Amino acid sequence: MRSNILTTFDVLEDFLDKERMAILTGSLGNMERIAKEKERLLDKGALQTPDRKTLDRIRRKVERNQTLLAAAIRGIRAVSLRMEILRNGPGDLNTYDKTGQRKTLGGPQGNLHRRA
Repeated sequence: MRSNILTTFDVLEDFLDKERMAILTGSLGNMERIAKEKERLLDKGALQTPDRKTLDRIRRKVERNQTLLAAAIRGIRAVSLRMEILRNGPGDLNTYDKTGQRKTLGGPQGNLHRRA
């Protein structure tokens, strides 16, 4: 029985390392398949209890991968925003004049012009 526990969690650890490499290499198109496989492995090990050391290693790897995924998502959003700005221009700039009145620069009514 003990060898089955180690095998299940060893496979999970190896899989988490593969997930890390997929994130680092930008293979984000595989994330749905990766998520399903990870869920299957977690379900398979749900009734088993690994030792504390193994559990800590798995927890660290899961947290590491979550951090990497969050960074990848932030990067994708930043690129998406940058592409939007390049397509549509920088948008309006809201500022205030010397009397404290709000003034919009840029956009259709504004007077802000961008030079190359």
